[in-house]
Amino acid sequence: KMSPYIFIIGIILTLLVFSPLGFSHGGAQRWISLGFISFQPAELLKFSSILFIASWFAHYKDKVREWKYGILAFMAFMVLSLLPLALQPDSGTLVLIGCVAFIIYWMRGAPWKHILITVILGGVAIGGYVFMNPHIIDRIQTFRDPNQDPYGSSYQIRQSRIAIGSGKLYGRGLGQSVHKFGPYLPESNSDSIFAIFAEEYGFVGSVILISLYGLFGFFGFRVARHAPNAFAQNLVVGIILLIVIQVFFNIAAISGIVPLSGLPLIFMSNGGTALIVTLAQLGIVLNISQYTTKPNTPRTRV
Repeated sequence: KMSPYIFIIGIILTLLVFSPLGFSHGGAQRWISLGFISFQPAELLKFSSILFIASWFAHYKDKVREWKYGILAFMAFMVLSLLPLALQPDSGTLVLIGCVAFIIYWMRGAPWKHILITVILGGVAIGGYVFMNPHIIDRIQTFRDPNQDPYGSSYQIRQSRIAIGSGKLYGRGLGQSVHKFGPYLPESNSDSIFAIFAEEYGFVGSVILISLYGLFGFFGFRVARHAPNAFAQNLVVGIILLIVIQVFFNIAAISGIVPLSGLPLIFMSNGGTALIVTLAQLGIVLNISQYTTKPNTPRTRV
């Protein structure tokens, strides 16, 4: 019942970055400063968005195939939640929320016709958004050719690859990273922290880390599979997807598999707001896990 109000609060806080309370960093207006504390409201918007859409498709689970309660409601939600992020701009969080919301919509039984319409409209919207934001075009060009501007736009990805490669099989050892000191690797304690981890622990350590994230996702989805009702199931799936997809985007971007997203690595990157919100979300998942159905109880497939 409270999810619409929490969603509205999340939107308002995200829009406050454009008020005198907001300040920019790295060319993006994403933070709010209250003097004694600063935080990134987009982290709160991620959770409030998933909370709202989980509640909506649980309440109208029998009407998801209808235009009014299905695709039109989903489109309205996407506009309300993603527009503040597009204005900042925060393309990484925008894509993350969009992906998770779309998966929940599909999971709840949206007809393929509506799925196709959503994909087409989403593709057009993303294309227009990219066209209007030169910095995203620069990231795509850097992804395609990391050597085009080695001391400018390509510097971070080139240095990340060098750091990852220097770790070789077993790494330099705990605390022995060279790239985390000085100007070698930008954002070495936040966005680029996986490169530092790979440098210190090598290929073997990186595989173990990725496997641990995979196990986290597996057990999270198992909680969702046994969730007591549709709302709990939607919410757990949304929370786990927020974390797993963000981890994928971060590691893939730092490794040069996808363009840089600006998303931190959950549980490892420096960032108070992200960590607090993530731990709160995991608290909800743990609470729901206490009320899961027994293994032999019929349940909805995820």
